[in-house]
Amino acid sequence: MTGARAPPILFAMIRVRSLRFSYTANTPALLDVDLEIAPGERLAVIGANGSGKTSLARCLNGLHLPDSGEVEVDGRSTRDPESLFEIRRLVGMVFQNPDDQLVSTTVETEIAFGLENLAVPAAIMRERVEEALTAFHLTEYRRHPPHRLSGGEKQRVAVAAAVALRPRYLVLDEPTALLDPTGRREVNELLRTLHDRSGVATIHITHSPEEAMAADRVIVLDRGRVLQDAPPEVLFAEPEPLLALGLGIPFASALIAGLRRGGVTVPVGAPPADLDSLAAAVAAAVGPDRISGWQPPATPAPTPAKLSAQGLTYVYDEGWPTAHPGLDRADLEVPTGGVLALIGPSGSGKTTLAQHLNGLLKPRAGRVLLDGTDLWSLPLPRVRQRVGLVFQFPELQLFEETVALDVAFGPRNLGFDPARIETLVTRSLETVGLPPDRFADRPPLSLSGGEKRRVALAGVLAMDPEVLVLDEPTAGLDPGAARALAAVFHRLQEGGTTLVLITHDLELVAGLATHVAVLRQGRVRLNGPMRQVLADPDFAKVSGLESPTPIRLARVLAGHGLAIPPGAVTLDELIEALTAGPIDDDRR
Repeated sequence: MTGARAPPILFAMIRVRSLRFSYTANTPALLDVDLEIAPGERLAVIGANGSGKTSLARCLNGLHLPDSGEVEVDGRSTRDPESLFEIRRLVGMVFQNPDDQLVSTTVETEIAFGLENLAVPAAIMRERVEEALTAFHLTEYRRHPPHRLSGGEKQRVAVAAAVALRPRYLVLDEPTALLDPTGRREVNELLRTLHDRSGVATIHITHSPEEAMAADRVIVLDRGRVLQDAPPEVLFAEPEPLLALGLGIPFASALIAGLRRGGVTVPVGAPPADLDSLAAAVAAAVGPDRISGWQPPATPAPTPAKLSAQGLTYVYDEGWPTAHPGLDRADLEVPTGGVLALIGPSGSGKTTLAQHLNGLLKPRAGRVLLDGTDLWSLPLPRVRQRVGLVFQFPELQLFEETVALDVAFGPRNLGFDPARIETLVTRSLETVGLPPDRFADRPPLSLSGGEKRRVALAGVLAMDPEVLVLDEPTAGLDPGAARALAAVFHRLQEGGTTLVLITHDLELVAGLATHVAVLRQGRVRLNGPMRQVLADPDFAKVSGLESPTPIRLARVLAGHGLAIPPGAVTLDELIEALTAGPIDDDRR
């Protein structure tokens, strides 16, 4: 920052006028965007992957500069180099991937880093750091290296560091995508408190319709343009345009629309925000005589364990002051041909356990068996071919010049012959829905976020694994892309591949998993068939997570005199149970 005096503030507002931005000449990311954001306003930005949300976010604080048009923050243009320091002080930023902004050696110094750069007095800095550590439940990690934390814990650190700066505007790019439901709720409550107490404007990029409902306005982006700008109660009252874009709608809206298609009209204006009000309206509309004889699908028959973990114990930073347990005598069985979902709070040991399943981590005690054989008695290259692992941000695995070369990298390193490699690359791309004639020769980094995920998945599939371990595969994807990826997983399971799925998305678990294991504090607390675990009366107490919304609503409905047959864990199953018959394909 130079010594030049900043221009006086003529008005406090972010103004975006005729904004155009592109990464290359032929790929515009934003087209003629006009937008105004006032201090204290809560704005949500939604749109499919590739619609321009992150590009817009980075334009708001000058990380990207317009090709044409203007972005002004309190009268200062992002085009003016002398204004950028002040603009970035006013406009805080939390990135989608926390690793993109964590730079310090401890959590405590990470939160203090921005305050030091702003020359905040030491006493105030210490006070703000303590407030942030407490508010985001990070006190026990104050001296831990951020890069050694779980994905959800890292995101809490990134949000805490941004909030500590007390910006006038706070831009958050999918800040809760890696958090468990409890962490997501806590972050949203803290942001609401920050807004109410300090008047900070929040620009919240999200794929969660429930999070968008908490905003004053919702902006819908589509292919770089502002398609809609409206209050959430107006926007979500007409869900069809959003569904056509592959976006989600609030649970209450989706339930009421589904019941209407099943012949039940719920006479409400705006969908109720709380489950008790929703249950009362639904119970009055349905009536006890309309409950169908719906029954859940049968529990899958037991199969031998493809993988099993016996007494796994692992300690991070063993021998150092920051040592902490990752796993504590964890036991687990992965059924052959099944889909096992590993769920639990952030930091519960899910990723640590997954990385033991193909030998990336070696246990301090205990063992992992693959088809009954100790994994560490086998050649590790062969283990990692048989048990493929797709990381939390699989797009970071992409590095080759073309999609085909990237997908072929693994099987080539395994020494497969060229004819087999070509067959595996073609088959893998087709399996993930990327036709080779359209995608094989494209640079991986030119693809959308959802397409990158599928290329990374194809690269693991090309090694022809027997087991596929997926760490948060749908985090940050729009609902349409997440559904497409879930369909890929379903096809793989039907083809005989055993899947292990780490996720905070209980809707995905309910729709895909055959079995569920709940981790907490490094131990497996619940384990069994999916419906049995999710519907367990002690699920919330044992797991620290909320049960899926359909299960919670069914329990509330029972209090309104409407007994739902046990076992409805998805929205469609709940609708079928509340109406006279199944929801066929034409009525979904």
